[in-house]
Amino acid sequence: MSARKKYTFLYRIYRRMRYLRYVRRLRREERRSADRDSRAVVTESKSIAKEHHRKERIADKHKRRQENLDRKEIKDSLKADYLQDLIDNKEHYESLQQEKHAIVSRDRKFKRHRRRRLLRFYLKICSRNLILSLKNLNPAKLPQLIRHIRRNKGQIREFAVISIHSTLLFVAAYLLIFLIILFTSSISGVFFDYRSIIYYYEVLWMVKPEQWFGDSVKMIYASGPILAGVLALFFAIIFSYIRTERGLGKLFLLWLLIHGFNAFFGSLLIGSLFSRGFGYAIIWSFISDTEKVIYTIVSITALILLGVFTARSFLISANSYYRHLEKHQQKRFIWAQAIIPFLAGNAIIALLMLPELLLYDITVSLTLVLTIIPIAIGHRYAHSLYFEEEAIRVRFSFRIIAIPLIFIILYRIILGYGIMIG
Repeated sequence: MSARKKYTFLYRIYRRMRYLRYVRRLRREERRSADRDSRAVVTESKSIAKEHHRKERIADKHKRRQENLDRKEIKDSLKADYLQDLIDNKEHYESLQQEKHAIVSRDRKFKRHRRRRLLRFYLKICSRNLILSLKNLNPAKLPQLIRHIRRNKGQIREFAVISIHSTLLFVAAYLLIFLIILFTSSISGVFFDYRSIIYYYEVLWMVKPEQWFGDSVKMIYASGPILAGVLALFFAIIFSYIRTERGLGKLFLLWLLIHGFNAFFGSLLIGSLFSRGFGYAIIWSFISDTEKVIYTIVSITALILLGVFTARSFLISANSYYRHLEKHQQKRFIWAQAIIPFLAGNAIIALLMLPELLLYDITVSLTLVLTIIPIAIGHRYAHSLYFEEEAIRVRFSFRIIAIPLIFIILYRIILGYGIMIG
């Protein structure tokens, strides 16, 4: 039996290190081989998926092409059938068209006849009432009436001055807000390459029906009222700082913020109810009937609260005319400063818009009655107001009359010709 060969301690350590190095090299080679195999598998799966996706894309392309061909064939077939039906039933369609024109013409004549009859009836009633009123006049009371007018001519003159100032500012503020809405809608159409002409009553769009789509309708018909609401909020912030100042400029700012809020909430109210103007944007937003009811309630509430919060501001605006406003004077002042301008202002606006008076615009303007009612009854809960002790004369202001009148005349003349945008 041969003796076992003995190694030195250092040599054994050397052999162990070589063995470990050999094992580590083998394991590294095994990992590399495994990585190469996994990469090959991944590459092969990617190539298979890519080829499958390419085949699916080609199949979809052929499918779409075939669908387009089928759709075109169906369309051509329907068109051919339609043209053939027009040729075969030409006389029938012409007779139907003539009947339709005859019905429209008959309806037009009937409406014209009805309007004339109503006009004659109204004139007859008015003349009869006028004659009865003249017959019932008591000449004995005429001196008493003249004395009453002479005795109160100062109050009558003050009432007339306040009413005329506020009415002109009411109309000018409405036209300014309405002009901003018209320009905003027209400029919004430029983003969709729509051409338009701005007239004094509306924006005339030179766009074919098939060129309208959801985004353009929502942006064009919603941008104007929304901008008016934002500007009204801005005007309200400015008005809060000059509320107690003297001068009639703050009254114009007050009417501006009221018309601005009414342009938003009034348009939202009328648009939700009758699907006109702002309502087009609501329709294209696919709003449900429940949400329309919510919009209506919110609009009515907002307009009433607007009147509640501005009622005292109208009373405070009396510092432009008086040193103090007693309790018994407040009703007469509110009539001159708010109610008469609302009634006379809407009548003037309607006359300015003739002969193209649009029912939607005048309806939105009349929704302001929800704001005027709280203003009309708010003075009952107010106390007497005392302002500065400086002497003030209630008289006509040339600037307050001339500037609104010039603006109103320029508005009607310039926009009567139209301004093209786009």
